[in-house]
Amino acid sequence: MKLKFIIPILVFIIFLFFIINKSKSIEISNDNTNVFDLHVYDWGAQVAIKNITSILNHGDVYNTKFEWSKKPIKYSGFYHLDTGSHLLVDMIMMNRKDLVNSLKKNNIKYDDLQKSGYVYLQGGTPPLNNFQNNLKIDNKNYDNVPVGLMALDGQHMMEKERESVNGVFGLSYIGDNHNLKKYSILDKLLENVNNKSVLLDFKNSKMILGEPPPSDFHFKGKILKTDNNNLHRMEVSVIDSDNNKEYNILIDTGTLYSQFEYSGKVVLKGINDSSGIITLQNSRLLPLELSNNIRQIILGYNDLYNGWLYINYDTNLVYLNQNY
Repeated sequence: MKLKFIIPILVFIIFLFFIINKSKSIEISNDNTNVFDLHVYDWGAQVAIKNITSILNHGDVYNTKFEWSKKPIKYSGFYHLDTGSHLLVDMIMMNRKDLVNSLKKNNIKYDDLQKSGYVYLQGGTPPLNNFQNNLKIDNKNYDNVPVGLMALDGQHMMEKERESVNGVFGLSYIGDNHNLKKYSILDKLLENVNNKSVLLDFKNSKMILGEPPPSDFHFKGKILKTDNNNLHRMEVSVIDSDNNKEYNILIDTGTLYSQFEYSGKVVLKGINDSSGIITLQNSRLLPLELSNNIRQIILGYNDLYNGWLYINYDTNLVYLNQNY
């Protein structure tokens, strides 16, 4: 065979080999129990959960009349990933008294978390928690899952949020000695994972458990509030590059917009046990009534969803790449 025919054939074989290997290197197996598909939008990221039992509307014919009633029903939903909260809650469009009565009427056991004092800053009511089996988080089976049923009690801000998502999936740690420890959805998620870590890869719409942090981070921070007697809070130490004022900033995927003492672009540098840069591209000054009359210092979802966030719960370290 002449050389002029051999060279194109060799080039084609090399090209084909490169394409095959490249496709293999980015393929994620459906059998990988530690990789979850995320549903990422510019307003939030969710994970799908199947077989949650909640109190929902049910329509049926009674004495020739069609009527609606509330009853326990299994269904599927999308749950907002929230590093600023701690529980898995299903948000229910009814008042708390009626929710309690419905659970009792249908002989569903529950733990009332009202005395725990656990509430969401945005609103809602203390959840009524039970443990459910055969839940599928992104089609991966989990049993004995703590699920909080949260009545919205007609609160219009929470009802508007309920139009977008079915509930909240809390990714903050609960201290080992805290009375809410057994209700931690994070503990259930990481139950069979050796390296207690979560990578939220927003850019590629994946949540990955148990892996080491990616190497291309631009911020590494030590989580400050990790007392075993308390609910952990994902704050890290930073300093404002403009005025050298120190802050503890909360990394919160459950808050849409970054918030600071002033609006606009803010560049923060890690201090103490933290290093690197956090950028708030366009921080907001929200009305104080939306934040319990406290001026919040928050790295919000709008400054996170173009990159990735990695959390190691063994070392209490967070790694961040905002892809800015």
